[in-house]
Formats: sequence, structure tokens, C-alpha cells
Amino acid sequence: MAIKTKVIIYALSCLFCVTTVKAQQVADVTKSISAIKRDRQYLYAETTMKDLDEAYKGAKAILESVVSDWIHEQYPQEDIELCIVKAKNHCLQLQTRRGDYYRAFVYVRKSDILPVSDKSEVDVFQVSPQIQESGFSALQEENVPTVTLTDEEQRMKDIRSFYEIEPYVKELQKSGKITNFGKYSTMPVDIDCYLFVYNRVGEVLAVLRKKSSNTLNLNTLLQDDVKNYKNCGAIWFQLK
Repeated sequence: MAIKTKVIIYALSCLFCVTTVKAQQVADVTKSISAIKRDRQYLYAETTMKDLDEAYKGAKAILESVVSDWIHEQYPQEDIELCIVKAKNHCLQLQTRRGDYYRAFVYVRKSDILPVSDKSEVDVFQVSPQIQESGFSALQEENVPTVTLTDEEQRMKDIRSFYEIEPYVKELQKSGKITNFGKYSTMPVDIDCYLFVYNRVGEVLAVLRKKSSNTLNLNTLLQDDVKNYKNCGAIWFQLK
């Protein structure tokens, strides 16, 4: 009887641990969804249904409508259908439960569907009032360099999940393109490198290019800092 009691207690302990882990995962996802909703750089949609696939289909259909409305209001001169296609290609998703129902949440960065014609959110350098009054661009007056990304950096932008990082880094290793890599805690001070920044549910929130004292976000093409991403992890690596 003593042995059976111990087995039952052990089984109940394991069940409690699993339940606790699942509850924490749900809490983390819910927290991420709330943060995304508050962040003005995203467009999002969600549905709650019995079937997960149907929930995602419904959420994506709503997101298409949200994107269409946003483009129509903010960039009426742009091709809405093209922007919707870009949104589909860059769409990210999260899921959690509400009792017996699935909650499907989908979202996309505005910068990933941002029309090229919108210079205000793409250019790193702002045009001074004096230059605006003279009728010339900053590039013409001061020869300001524009931000350009390499083919490899364009590939980095396509990494959306923590679980895609390792295969990508291993591919770079195999092809001899990488010199060193590791977790953020092992990153040497003052080195030039790239960083994948990810949150607790495995989403890659940013791809950063660190060079000297400047850090560029490859997605927004704006200056950024890994310290801006609280409670997140990061993988760094150097290319040859």
C-alpha cells in the first residue's frame, strides 16, 4: 500500500507540474497578445472557435480586411491587393485556449507591408526644415547615405521563429560563412555581429545588425538596441 501511495503521489505531482507549465505558457501567450495590441507598429486580428484551423482561417480573413482598410486610409494611392499579399507572406500567429475553444491571433508588422513610397517611416535620416524650404532632398544637399541590405540580411529578415534560428546558423556554418555564434550572455563586448531577438513564446521580434556603436533593426531600418526588448533572449553570430 505504501508503494502504491508513493506512485499515486508521484503521478499527481507530475500532473500538477504539467498543468502549471501549460498555465504559464497560456499566460505568456496572452501577455504577448496584449503587448502586440498596444504596439502601434502592428496590425492584428483574432477569432475564437472550436476548430483551430477554422479559427486561423477566420482570423486571417479579418486581418486581410484590416490591412485593406489601413492601406485605403493611409496610402490610398497604393495597390491594396499587393499589400494584402505582402501581409500574407509576413503574417505571424499565436494561439491559446478559452475553455474548450481555440483563440487564434494573427498579426503583421506595418513595416513589412509598408509601401515603398512612404519615406517617412523607411528612411533613417530626416530632412531638415531648411532643406525642405530650399526644395532639395537631404541626399542632394548633404549626400546622406541610404540604408541598403545585403542578400544575406534579406534572408535574416525571413526568420520568424526561434526554432528557425538553429537550422539557419548551422547552414551558415556548413557553408563556411560564419566565424562565431552563441547566446547573448556569451557575446564578447564591442564586436560587430548580428542578433536574433526572441520572446518567451519563440517569436523573433527583431533582427539587429550591430556595428561599432550603432545597432540597426533590419526590419524597420531604424536605429535600435537589444536592451529595448525586455524579458527576451538573443542569439548572436558573426559573418566572415
